[in-house]
Amino acid sequence: MKNFKTKYGHFANNGKEFVITDFKTPRPWTNILTNGDFGAIVSQTGSGYSWKSNAQLNRITRWEQDLIKDEWGKYLYIRDDVSGKFWSAGWKPVCAEPEFYEVHHGIGYTKIVSRNNGIESELLMFIANDEPVELWKVTLKNTTKKERTLSLYSYFEWNLGAAPDWHREFHKCFLNTEYDSTLGAIYGTKRLWEVPSPNGHWNRDWEYVAFHSSSIKPSGFDCDKESFMGMYENQRAPKSVVEGKMKKQSGNSLDAIGSLQIKIKLKPNESKEIVFILGATEDKIKAKSFVKKYQSVKTVDAEFSAMQKKWDGLLGALEVHTPDDSMNIMLNTWLKYQAIAGRLWGRTGYYQTGGAFGFRDQLQDSQIFLPIDSTYTKKQILLHARHQFKDGQVYHWWHPLSEVGLPTDMTDDLLWLPFIVNAYIEETNDYSILNDQEPFIDDANGATIYDHCVRAIEKVYTRMSKRGLPLIGAGDWNDGLSAVGLQWKGESIWLGQFLHTVLLNFIPLAEKRSDSTVIERFRVRAMKLRDAINIEGWDGEYYYGATKDNGEKLGSKTNTEGKVWLNTQTWSVIGDVADEHRAHQVMDVVEKKLEHKPG
Repeated sequence: MKNFKTKYGHFANNGKEFVITDFKTPRPWTNILTNGDFGAIVSQTGSGYSWKSNAQLNRITRWEQDLIKDEWGKYLYIRDDVSGKFWSAGWKPVCAEPEFYEVHHGIGYTKIVSRNNGIESELLMFIANDEPVELWKVTLKNTTKKERTLSLYSYFEWNLGAAPDWHREFHKCFLNTEYDSTLGAIYGTKRLWEVPSPNGHWNRDWEYVAFHSSSIKPSGFDCDKESFMGMYENQRAPKSVVEGKMKKQSGNSLDAIGSLQIKIKLKPNESKEIVFILGATEDKIKAKSFVKKYQSVKTVDAEFSAMQKKWDGLLGALEVHTPDDSMNIMLNTWLKYQAIAGRLWGRTGYYQTGGAFGFRDQLQDSQIFLPIDSTYTKKQILLHARHQFKDGQVYHWWHPLSEVGLPTDMTDDLLWLPFIVNAYIEETNDYSILNDQEPFIDDANGATIYDHCVRAIEKVYTRMSKRGLPLIGAGDWNDGLSAVGLQWKGESIWLGQFLHTVLLNFIPLAEKRSDSTVIERFRVRAMKLRDAINIEGWDGEYYYGATKDNGEKLGSKTNTEGKVWLNTQTWSVIGDVADEHRAHQVMDVVEKKLEHKPG
């Protein structure tokens, strides 16, 4: 297998790792680690953040979106207590020039391997399989001929709630830290959470207890940024690390951080392993149980193996083999992993911190599970059905935990529910999902999934133009069209093709239930819609894209730029709108006008 080496790195481990050999990449190169609830994102410099359930509303650690500096994260300082020299396990935040530095972004883990001042370090980061715990396993080896006395200092800033906490001086008044000398653990709580309670009140306690500990009993700790960092100092050279002393402060109204100091001695060629633990759970009893469990290196190793086994099971359920190694790597590993970890479970990234569910986004992404484990797709369908109004309207997005959402003016959002339900049934033959009952946002009694789908389609038919085409509203699948139809006059040709697909797909489902009313109504609608698209949406040689509120065409030969859009050509074929002659014609246009041939 090719490793596709570039100036920045290469694939390894049969394509299941990307090894970054030059850490000064053009932009931060990140990996998303998550078990579906708790998660973390880490860059090749060692920066990043952690969250529970929602990366925006329940951020555990602070982070600032500055992709040039990339200097916010959860860091590990390493200090030679004899010479006073110090560096970090990741390149950030000290930015010392390492003798060796390599980052392994793998499936469910990131490993940073470096060598500084004769000390080899390996920092392995991953999330426990089914528990809200993030684990950093650090392996240090003394490659010199003399005994070394080292101190390790963990460091991060607590966030504990919605991010960004832009009014930090206010928020810190509600943060409280506590040090447990028996377990060597720091606990963090907060008395303010910008998430409404069930009665709508915003002034409420954060509902969790955060925790940070290590496998070796700390010799020192600090929960105050000022005492650790030093006034007017910075992360590159914190006062506590420079001096090798910890103030051991905790309590309320501090600029709250988490930092533990671990002292170790290494004989020549000796290696030692230390585990750092970070997490958040419902109460202190559970927090203590997680701390105790993962203070064992053996338990952490077993958990890492279990995490790898879980991901191997998910990604290995279906494999494709083609003559193209690059396609095999992407299809068998990275596209699946990124769709699941980044899009479905994490819903976050360095470039959009997110946290919310998109009605369209996560439904369409859930198709990745159909050939892997369709129960995940079913769960996604049921979740989205619960975020539909009884008139068929849905949220464009909503935030878990707060359940605050934005009712959509993007009509295609409505149709992804019946589209994915059909895809699920085609893959599984599980028609029973149509009978599953789910509530509406505004009606706890709810209805069957079948009824949810019918209502979605019926809602679309309240948004049709006089020409029989769907109104684009705030955009279609192309979010870039967010302002062309806000007056509910502009039309979307692609949306018409998508709707035609949904109608044709749904008729067999209605036939299964002998729903003659829906069968006849949808057949007539599909015929009329097909005619309208072929008459009104035809641009002479191909299908144009949309019209604005003022009637101006987009994706048309009359435009100066963007004369041909891909979506309306491909979906005319996918949606069975184009006849055989037109299908060949529009795909010929795609080949001639849209395909790029380098030369």
